[in-house]
Amino acid sequence: MTYEQRLPNGLVVRCLNRHEAEYLYKEIFEDGVYLPPDGKPLPDDPVIVDVGANIGMFALFAAQQWPTARIFSFEPAPEVFRLLSGNVAGLSNVTALNQAVGSVAERRELTFYPQYTMMSGFDADPAEDKELVRSYIRNVAAGLDDEERRAVLVEETEEILAGRFEEVRKVSCEVVRLDETATRLGIDRIDFLKIDVEGFELEVLRGIGEELWPRIRLVAVEVEGEGRLAAAVDLFTVHGMTTTVEQPEEYRGTDVHTLFARRNS
Repeated sequence: MTYEQRLPNGLVVRCLNRHEAEYLYKEIFEDGVYLPPDGKPLPDDPVIVDVGANIGMFALFAAQQWPTARIFSFEPAPEVFRLLSGNVAGLSNVTALNQAVGSVAERRELTFYPQYTMMSGFDADPAEDKELVRSYIRNVAAGLDDEERRAVLVEETEEILAGRFEEVRKVSCEVVRLDETATRLGIDRIDFLKIDVEGFELEVLRGIGEELWPRIRLVAVEVEGEGRLAAAVDLFTVHGMTTTVEQPEEYRGTDVHTLFARRNS
């Protein structure tokens, strides 16, 4: 079942989970989680690549922030891709692609959570993913000033999680390399690369290729795991980019970070 959700800014999106749509709106539109902390502007007519687009919330945000941008949004899960396509249908500058991005062009099986689509991934683990969301909810509760609201949220944690990770599907997806796809689509530069792929981020980065690396100006990537974070920082450093690591308050005590990388020249 799909739902129509009106967002606080008046936009209407279709989604599989209303709470998920509300979360994505807050994270992207209100908290600006993918906006680099240095605040430097993008160039005129930027090229933006959105890897792990889900229902298109970041594409909608980017289209508002940079109306003249060319935006390419990748989402591998067919059910979610249909929602993405519908949500950006009115935007002529957004291209939606039903593909995952990785280091090898292949077909691969995605673990898909219909009740919590944004946690779906190639290496997803229901128990670990459930615990991550549980930690997030507790951190949100701890940040509330109202003690009564805090207690209610903690008390309702398991109710919120109920059923979210019980239904699991295995979905065959096409995986493409970013460098090969950029050539095919005529992308000669990437001014902003956003990556949110639930633990598959190193594979995305390893599919960039030596010719494309110098043409990437800015990257914002959600990284899960300290080992992945260190490896990603090394990759960016080797390719001449300066990195900054942030961790939203809601994720303290977890191994989830947002890594920003910017080309020095």
